[in-house]
Amino acid sequence: MYINNKFPTHPSFLQGLRVLVVDNDVNFCNSLTAMLQSYGVKVQAAFLGEQALEIFVRWQPDILLNGISSPKEDGYTLIHQVRTLAGERGKAVPAIALTSTVTEDMYQHALLAGFSLCVAKPVVVDDFVAVLGILAIANNPHTHDN
Repeated sequence: MYINNKFPTHPSFLQGLRVLVVDNDVNFCNSLTAMLQSYGVKVQAAFLGEQALEIFVRWQPDILLNGISSPKEDGYTLIHQVRTLAGERGKAVPAIALTSTVTEDMYQHALLAGFSLCVAKPVVVDDFVAVLGILAIANNPHTHDN
């Protein structure tokens, strides 16, 4: 796959990308939503797994951003449900686990659970935008052909 070397400074690759943000931290969720929308990303946000699953089924996002540490429920339950649905539909949806601390064990557990990546909060905007673009292109390379 060829990725233009200008990609990180051209967030137009994110225009129209559909991202579902799930996190129990309302402030983080709102900040991430606003940041993504500033790049032209279409965002839906959820604060609970049940709400997130309903949005996932109805809206069919291109990427899932999922907080994995919550006092009420963990993000691993949601990723298992999403992977089951994706398998039934025949379309894998890239998913990024979001957490305040990333350890090697946590990273491995997230990958084994079905996440594509595990990223520490708060996110580094430029790096995070680049990762989203790469996941979007890798998941649907023909959408971004030049």
